[in-house]
This record gives sequence, structure tokens and C-alpha cells, in this order.
Amino acid sequence: MIYKEKKVLLRNGKTVVLKSPSEDDWKAMTDYIRCVASETPYILRAPEECNDTEESEKAFIRRYNESELECMIAVFDGETVVGNCNLNVKNRKKVRHRAELGIGLCKSHYRLGIGTTLITELSIIARNEGCTQFELQYVDGNYRAKGLYEKCGFVEVGRMPNGVRFDDGTYADDVNMRKIL
Repeated sequence: MIYKEKKVLLRNGKTVVLKSPSEDDWKAMTDYIRCVASETPYILRAPEECNDTEESEKAFIRRYNESELECMIAVFDGETVVGNCNLNVKNRKKVRHRAELGIGLCKSHYRLGIGTTLITELSIIARNEGCTQFELQYVDGNYRAKGLYEKCGFVEVGRMPNGVRFDDGTYADDVNMRKIL
């Protein structure tokens, strides 16, 4: 599903562009995931696992752009991708009312209103697709993300104890949240 390009004015007075990435954006997208993976332990990909090839990243982008039930929005600051989110609507009849959200942002663009804007945009898309429930997971300890999700109306509905194992051998719960649309 293609998201129509939209300019967004940030709290710092700068403007970013939200849009579905094209296959030509593959390098900016791989640079972005390396950025996020190196800045936070709270995404599920370690920096050394960010080894997507041009072809694999183009295929990933193409899958989202051609899908009727998935949407990806990248945040462009000039030519640089600084954030990304995706929506995945469940495709079986009995769970078609549910959609999942994933989101990430480079630290350089924290606290500028981007996360709230992305969740709002995906909520609109999910509602337009007939969804009544929005779901996500985050790693316990990521209090910045938890605050954003709660501000956007998500509530905790369960946990997977020790769902994530960090490099130092410690564990954190995977926290499940949902929002009624």
C-alpha cells in the first residue's frame, strides 16, 4: 500500500517528509536501520545483523508498496531516512479487525512530534481498512516508547517474560499493547 507523501512541520521548526519509500531509497533505508540498531538496544535487530543487500532491501520495499494489507512510511529529512513505521493488517477473516504497528526513529529526531504523527497516520489507515484494534510490542525498559504509546491511547494487555535477551546476558520482557480504534 502506498502512503501519499505528506510534509510535516516539527517542533524545532524543520520540515520532514513522510512517504512510502521507493526502491531507489534502498540505501537510505539500510543506513537508517543501521543508525537505529546502533543507537538503541530496544529494536530486535543487532547492528551486526543489519546486512541487507540492495536486492533484499528493494524486495522488502516492493512487498510493502504492492501489498493491500501492509503500509510502510519512512521519514525523510532531506535525502536521509530518520524514521520508519509500518502497519500490518491481519489477513485472516477472524482476525482481520486487527493491525500491528512497528516504529523506529533515529535519536537525532526524538521529541519532535514524529512518533505521535506516525501513529496517528497509521491509525487512520488501519481504521480505513476496517480495523478496530491496533497492536504493538515493545521491550520493557524502553520508557520513552512506552510513554509515546500510552499518550497515543495504547494500554498494556500482556507480556512475554524474558522475551528479549541482551548481549550482556540480561533479559527483558516483551510488552504487548493495544489500542481500540
